[in-house]
Amino acid sequence: MASTSSRPPVQASGKATLSLSREVVGQFKPARVFKDAVNNSTASDSQGVSSPPRQPLQLTGIAFDDTGDRCVTTGEDDVFTVYDTRKGKRLTFLAESFERYTQRSTELHMPGLPIDGKTSSTLRPRVIMQFATTRCTTTSTYLTFKVILAREKHHVYASQSLTFSVRSLQMNPADDTFISAGDDGTVRLWDLRQPTCRGLVNDVGGSTIAAFDSTGAVFAVACSANQTVMLFDSGSLDDSPFAHAALVDPALAQISAPPPRPKFTSLSFSNNGAYLLVGTSSSVHYVLDAFDLNVVRRLEGHQGLGSLSGEEVCWSADSNWVLSGSIDGTIVAWDLTPPTGAAKLESVGRDRLAETLKPVTVLKAGDGQHAPSRAVAFNPRYGMMGVGGEELSFWLPAQAVEPEEGW
Repeated sequence: MASTSSRPPVQASGKATLSLSREVVGQFKPARVFKDAVNNSTASDSQGVSSPPRQPLQLTGIAFDDTGDRCVTTGEDDVFTVYDTRKGKRLTFLAESFERYTQRSTELHMPGLPIDGKTSSTLRPRVIMQFATTRCTTTSTYLTFKVILAREKHHVYASQSLTFSVRSLQMNPADDTFISAGDDGTVRLWDLRQPTCRGLVNDVGGSTIAAFDSTGAVFAVACSANQTVMLFDSGSLDDSPFAHAALVDPALAQISAPPPRPKFTSLSFSNNGAYLLVGTSSSVHYVLDAFDLNVVRRLEGHQGLGSLSGEEVCWSADSNWVLSGSIDGTIVAWDLTPPTGAAKLESVGRDRLAETLKPVTVLKAGDGQHAPSRAVAFNPRYGMMGVGGEELSFWLPAQAVEPEEGW
């Protein structure tokens, strides 16, 4: 990592102010690589029976806490690993045992309560790591939430017999509530202090994903089955969405009739609250206006991850860039900086073809073939990016990758 004099810029408060230029983004490269980030020994046959070679296991999720000092990863090895991003060190492992289960999916989020430079020491933010696992047997499905307080023992928060898999999980940035969404077409609001959900959105229309905005007052829901995006008031889950719109992409009509339906795999608001990013499993992502839900930009230039999609696309801390992994292991970056004098990018209106952006830069970890970059996350406080696949790497701009003590 960088020396003290060349360390990446840090904002003084919890709100991201770090601004990235095209030159800086183009200089990002791996500064620390953990080639053993995934435990491939779990892929071997536990009975000692000879079996065909298996593909290496991969990381499926990366999350930074709001301080930027901690990072947690999860992967197909059923291990959750916490890292110190300032020192570039692995801190601890948390392993699960799912050998008895036929399949599983894992969603991961690592929030911290909002950071205020004037907050007293007695009210300093708690760093919480939260994840959900969906474990399936031949007869039932068990949903388990776990909450981990920094430097404390982890504990099981809730375990319930359900009939669906979790597709998204996110903590409210303003309080101790969080939302989950899944294959049963519902969105559930939970509270860390209660063992059962306290709110429910029913019959969305199919498998759903959901995300809070930066204030926690609003959350968005997207459903691939009906190609619809909705906005809800976090305090009134029983009410209908106050805004909803079909995600219409006229470009898809040129591919086939009827047009293909993109599978929505991720959803995230920009830090400035202006945009909503809809990630898909195909070769296009969408940036929507967070108020009227019109498509502002189409993002192309990456190779879609297909069934591996879910955590590969993210916002930069300054809301001006979108970064996405690709099936070939590269990281592509799109510049969404508004024109001079404009507060944000505008849409061309509903049912009209939005402008398609191509990547400003394509980042490569090195020469040769690389596994898919399945998980990409941008540090909210430091100029750092985390990339996960068969290994974990922390990326910094080229001028800031001189190792400091501890790296």
